[in-house]
Amino acid sequence: MDIQERAVGRLLDDEETSAPREPRSPAPAPGAGRDGPAGAARAPRAPAVVGPLHRLHAGLIRVLEVVLVAAFAALTLDTLWGVFSRYVLGNQSRWTEELAVYLLVWISLLGAGLAYGERAHLGVDYFVGKLDPAAQRVAAIAIELLVAAFAAFALIYGGWTLVIKTLESGQVSPALDIQVGYAYLAVPISGAFFLMFCIENLVELFTGRASPRRGEPVTDT
Repeated sequence: MDIQERAVGRLLDDEETSAPREPRSPAPAPGAGRDGPAGAARAPRAPAVVGPLHRLHAGLIRVLEVVLVAAFAALTLDTLWGVFSRYVLGNQSRWTEELAVYLLVWISLLGAGLAYGERAHLGVDYFVGKLDPAAQRVAAIAIELLVAAFAAFALIYGGWTLVIKTLESGQVSPALDIQVGYAYLAVPISGAFFLMFCIENLVELFTGRASPRRGEPVTDT
């Protein structure tokens, strides 16, 4: 009987060792859930409107950069030709000086808009820096509202009125023989860029989301 019991016990042991075992499912980590493991808390998402504004900002900056580079290159070539025609050919072209003035106006106004979009303008913020963060935020909002009002009424409305009245008067430039009103278009166009950058900055202030500047990636998260 002892020999039979031992044989039966060995057979049972062999069946247990040869039977495939189901893999254990790993125990869930403490605090893990649908949002990922514990400790990997996701950052709060900003409102969906910020993403399109960031893309718009990057597009506007790119447009201004391309236009300014082209205008500055044209200004350089125009100045060089004016000097060459005066001192080498002995007869300076009449249109070079006039074109240089108009190009300088466009470069100055659009360059100011680009500098505002990149926050490259000088500012006196000594006293504002002494305030607490909440007061600094209120001051920043007030500044953006003032700039937006100036851009809307002085640059866009006033500039567009200047363009319309100049075109209606039929004033023509003496050297280039073009409507002077078209040269004044730089005023309302720069005002539009100022206003769009102000709107973006205000959205940033109210949402607490930083806008992309030069060298920073544009993301929606």
